[in-house]
Amino acid sequence: MSGERSVFKSIFKNVSVLTLGRIANALCSFIYIAVAVRALGLSDFGLLILIHSLASTGSVLSRMQSWQTLIRFGSDSFSSDDTDLLHRVVHFCIRLDTLSAALAIVFGLVGVQIYGHTAHWSAHVRFLADLYVCVSPLMYSGWANGILRMAGKFHLVPIIDSCAAIAKTFGVLLGYVLHLKLGYFLFVWAMTIVIDYGFYIYYALDILHRKFKFRYFRAFRHWRWQLPGMWQFTRAASINQTLGNISGHVATLVVGTGLGPAEAAVFRVCRQIADGIVTPAQLISPVLYPELVRMRDRQDWRGLKRVTWKMFGVLGGLSVVLLLLSAFFGSTIFRFLLHVHVHHTSLYISIMLLAAVFSLLVIPLEPLLIVVGHVKFLMKNRTAVMAIYFPALYVLTRHFGLAGACLSTAACNATILLSQMLGVWFFYDRIGKAER
Repeated sequence: MSGERSVFKSIFKNVSVLTLGRIANALCSFIYIAVAVRALGLSDFGLLILIHSLASTGSVLSRMQSWQTLIRFGSDSFSSDDTDLLHRVVHFCIRLDTLSAALAIVFGLVGVQIYGHTAHWSAHVRFLADLYVCVSPLMYSGWANGILRMAGKFHLVPIIDSCAAIAKTFGVLLGYVLHLKLGYFLFVWAMTIVIDYGFYIYYALDILHRKFKFRYFRAFRHWRWQLPGMWQFTRAASINQTLGNISGHVATLVVGTGLGPAEAAVFRVCRQIADGIVTPAQLISPVLYPELVRMRDRQDWRGLKRVTWKMFGVLGGLSVVLLLLSAFFGSTIFRFLLHVHVHHTSLYISIMLLAAVFSLLVIPLEPLLIVVGHVKFLMKNRTAVMAIYFPALYVLTRHFGLAGACLSTAACNATILLSQMLGVWFFYDRIGKAER
């Protein structure tokens, strides 16, 4: 029991630290989104959102979830100061991220050409979107993020988040004062990504150099090295995580195609408000996974199960409070952000928050299944759900507008939650008996 209390203390301490950065980020986002809408108008702001979503989609599609691979295969060597093995694992993950970066640009450029033609964008807008794709490789700091999580340096994350958010806020305020246009605001969004990525890489390299005398460019030797099961785990985890991460960006693009950029902006902001409300609880995910890996390495299967269900209970109780909060304040937050009145925003935000709550309850279940070796189940499950979600989203959006888009998103997340609960129930008795 003392071990479990120590795990809970560590989890909530790190979540509290991460929350500070997210609060600063949320406060800044209230300012820069509201100012950007006033400067650009809802339609051009929608274009900014769509261009960002295209680049983000290219980035998410190419990600190989190197941070999960790093923690799963490198956690023990990091703790035991096994320099040679840790170097090899980190090198493997750096090579994964390099491949991801190249693919991100390819996917992003292809996406801009296809979507720009479908949405009848002007040559100028397509050119801006092509330029913005160049920062898509920097949207993912996988191995560096894994190092910070593995080293327990969670206090660095709010510093990074706050610096990036403050830079974006000042950039947007300058654009508003000088009456600058879409191209400038895309530049501000891009520079924020560069700042964020640069900080993660700097801190990760500093940690590795101090403790293990690490050299970055040595990673590009020995391209074929891998531990048994390393690539299979990476592939399954990447497909599962990519499908989860990409759904929001694709949904925004689908809404933009069916209803236009202004409605896409409304959908995106409603989703952002919902995600913002549950953000502190969502921060449990990056903290919980390393803790479960350590418990697995100690063969503490009973404690691993108890921690998972206790976290599920905590998140369940918190979800009720968050839904009540949305019912009273969701529409007010929306009007403050966009400075426009849109009918039924309270309904849209409530539905999107319900969808966010379903995702919230998945947080303790997914790491459990990954840690005990059932990542392939997660991959197959999410693939099947997404194969139904995207066509359903398009059809419901065309027929029922934003309400249809929100409802289909909530139904998708509810299905994922139910299927993962069934997966945990099915595999529960095997945990500890067949780890891999």
